[in-house]
Parts: sequence; C-alpha cells; structure tokens
Amino acid sequence: MIERLLSALPLSYPDAVVVVGTAVVGFVAGALGPLAVLRRRSMFGDAMSHGTLTGVAVAFLATGAKVPETLLLGATISAALAAFAMIALERTGRLRPDAAIGVVLSVSLALGIVLITHISATENSQQSGLTGYLLGQTAGMSERDIAIALVLGAVALAAVTVGFRVLRSATFDPGFTAVVGVPTWAVDAASTGLLALAVVLGVRTVGAILMVALLVAPVVAARQVTKRLSTLVPLSGLMGAVCGALGGVLSGHAELPAGPVIVLLATGIALVSVVFAPHRGVLARVRKAHRKERSA
Repeated sequence: MIERLLSALPLSYPDAVVVVGTAVVGFVAGALGPLAVLRRRSMFGDAMSHGTLTGVAVAFLATGAKVPETLLLGATISAALAAFAMIALERTGRLRPDAAIGVVLSVSLALGIVLITHISATENSQQSGLTGYLLGQTAGMSERDIAIALVLGAVALAAVTVGFRVLRSATFDPGFTAVVGVPTWAVDAASTGLLALAVVLGVRTVGAILMVALLVAPVVAARQVTKRLSTLVPLSGLMGAVCGALGGVLSGHAELPAGPVIVLLATGIALVSVVFAPHRGVLARVRKAHRKERSA
C-alpha cells in the first residue's frame, strides 16, 4: 500500500518518501498536541523530547547497531523516565512545575550530548547519523519508517478516539472527572504515554530540540478557528501534516535541514492564524473593540 502511494505521487522516490513520512509524523504530532497544550504541558513535552536523545544513545551502546526499532524503544523508555522524573520532582521534591521541567530538560540534553559525543569518537561505522536526532534527519527516512509511524500513530489515535470523553473531561474539568470515579492518575499516565509516542515518532523527523514546536504550533493555529475539541484534534493533525509535507519538500530542494524548516512553517502558520483568524484573531478583536467604541 505504501509503495503504491509513493509511486502515485508526482515526485521522485526519495522526495515521495520524505513527503509521506513527514506528513504522517506531522499529523500524529498535531493530533496529539492538544493533550499537551490544553493541559498546559507544552514544556512537559519539550523535556520529554530532549530526554529521547539519551535513550537513543543508550540503546545504541547496548546493541552496537543502528536499528530504528531499537533506537525508538530506547527513546520511548527515556522519554517516559523523563516524564516520571518531572512528576516525582514536583510531588516529592516540592519543586514548581517550571523548575522540575528545567532540571529534567537540562540534565537529559546534557547527558544525551555527552553520550552521543562519546559514541561519535568511537570507530564504529554504525554510529554515523546518530547526531541527526538532534535536528532531525528526514533524508534518511525509508518505507519502513513510514510503516512504523503509521502503525504507532494508528494505535495512538485509536486510543484517543476510544477515550475521547474521558480525555475531554480531564482536560476541561479534572475535578468532575475525579468525582465520577475516573482515576486521575490513569488519565495522566495515558496522556503522558500518548505524548511520549508522538515525541518519539517526531524526534527522527524534526529532532529532539525542535520536536515541541511540532506538538504546539499546529494546535495554536487550529485553536484560533475552533473551540470544539472534536474539531481541534483532526484540524491540528491536518495542519501538522501539511507543515510536515511542505517542509520536507522545501528542505530537500533548498538543501536545508528539514526539522527547522518544518518548525518555521508550523510557527508561521500559527502566527498568521493568531493575527488573521476570523473570530478569535488579533485583527478581529481590534475590529470588535472599535465597533463597541463607536456604538457606545
């Protein structure tokens, strides 16, 4: 199926792989982004994405091979550990959330860079390309990467669909969710797991440093045109997919790193939406304010 889709696109095979791969990753990240943004956990996702770098390095040191599934497993485990560390620092260390995020983010990134630098100094030929996890490496994507992203993304989106009512309730009214008997820790664990999945899928595309932008920017843009979560999730996913595909094509033709290009596109769309959105944009609010002044 993937091969047929790639051959149907009016692009060369490498460009088609990049476009489809970045579109899938962008859609998954955009659709799961509301779990971070609406629950005020945007920087939570940032720390998790930085934590993946350590997991990638440890997985390579443990196996000595650059197998994508193994590296993704290591990234998932380290992202989850980063999340648990932040929660533990908040609850047992009595740190403010921003302080806990700052500590975990800086330690994770520093440890990841140290390990990647150490690996790069070895003579193992398999280590080439690991540094690409910092800023992404879309040029190295393959049909296998697309298949992995499709399977894991489908699982994550199915989980969101099945648990949509609980997630919506926990997002906008966590007190009511607890009163009706839904364990808040279970909802938090599920949300954190889904965010970790989105982060891990996107790290190879836009890199650990920029991944949070792919989670946040599409949600910011989509939120300016809808208030309904049931519309926000697919719309944010669609914006993420468009940014991913366009960024993949533009970066290939301009010979620029894809991660920053995708993030700049997503940020640009978010800024345009914030300014020009029909009802919630800055210009729309200014017009409403002028009308009120005139009618007063």
